[in-house]
Amino acid sequence: MPMVEKHIKSLLYDHDCVIIPDFGGLIARYVPARINPVKHTLAPPSKKIAFNEKLILNDGLLISTIAYQHSISKEEAQRRVAEFVHQAKSNLHHQNRFELSDIGIFKYNAERRLVFEYVEADNMLEASFGLPELVARPVRVEEPAVLRTLIKERQQELAEEKRPLRRRIKRAYNVAAGLALAGLSASALYFLSLQADYNLSSLNPVMALTSGYSSATHEAPNRYASDYVPFTADERMESYAAVLPVAEQAADQGTEELQDMEYTASFVSGDASETVAEADEWGVGEVVTEEAASPAEAVETNLPAHVINGTDGRFYIITGGYARMENAEMSRAEFKEKGQEVKILTPRPGSRLFRVAVADFPSSEEAQGALDTYRKKFGETLWVLNN
Repeated sequence: MPMVEKHIKSLLYDHDCVIIPDFGGLIARYVPARINPVKHTLAPPSKKIAFNEKLILNDGLLISTIAYQHSISKEEAQRRVAEFVHQAKSNLHHQNRFELSDIGIFKYNAERRLVFEYVEADNMLEASFGLPELVARPVRVEEPAVLRTLIKERQQELAEEKRPLRRRIKRAYNVAAGLALAGLSASALYFLSLQADYNLSSLNPVMALTSGYSSATHEAPNRYASDYVPFTADERMESYAAVLPVAEQAADQGTEELQDMEYTASFVSGDASETVAEADEWGVGEVVTEEAASPAEAVETNLPAHVINGTDGRFYIITGGYARMENAEMSRAEFKEKGQEVKILTPRPGSRLFRVAVADFPSSEEAQGALDTYRKKFGETLWVLNN
């Protein structure tokens, strides 16, 4: 039995058909190289064995090979093949199964038809003998962290542009309503200005607020009257103190200028009084300007504790860079949900990125030593920055 199986297998390497007398024929056909998309493997060309139970006539190939290899007569070789066939049919009858070593398995189906199942073992194609099956994993190219960040921001901008139609209509409605209200207000002011007996200065909110500070004794003089006398410097300062009590200090500083203007105005008569009044108006403008500018002070904005501004000489483990502070804060919030303390570094000279750091160390050795630990936790794109 093993001897016949050995010769059947060896003949399949060199021949496309090997007939087993009174049993059937094994047919070898060429199979080209193939790719398995699931296992990502490349299989070399090979032979696939099929079985035809109608090929039972003896062609002499198997018997002649056995007789020649073992130096026996053809009658003896034919007897051994007959014993092999008898044993195969006996196994199929009692066990419904007969296995031909390294070739295949014979079974009976429900219709009592002999069925052959090929078992892929050795590559029987001579041109491909010994070639292994190659594993070809796909190469995945990861994009740099900065590029992924820019792509993510661009996707967010596109999402914002594709807002629902209702939101866009609502926004357009609000803009149109604002423009209509502004147009109505401008039209109302225009029609009011056309009325000769209506003074638009009454709509000035500053005049409405400061009118309460004026008393009955401070009535506006008529500059066109024949008995009009310009204010003296003392009377002018008292009037300013009554109208703008918060501007007393600025008024004191402008007293000297006002006195010079009064001295010049005292030598003119008639129409010169109008020039003095106009100078008064300029004087009031100067006082208000100085008062408005005096309380201006520089206010220093205090940054949050997690925002690092400027250089501090420490070494930070960076997860990514963001072009806007809002995106950096969103990334920081994601890490805080995982229980990680995160800091944000403001852009350095020549850069426009807000960098997010998950840890910082006083020396480069400590930062590099901890880098692998943080990469296992947050990804392989982390790197060390010397601030």
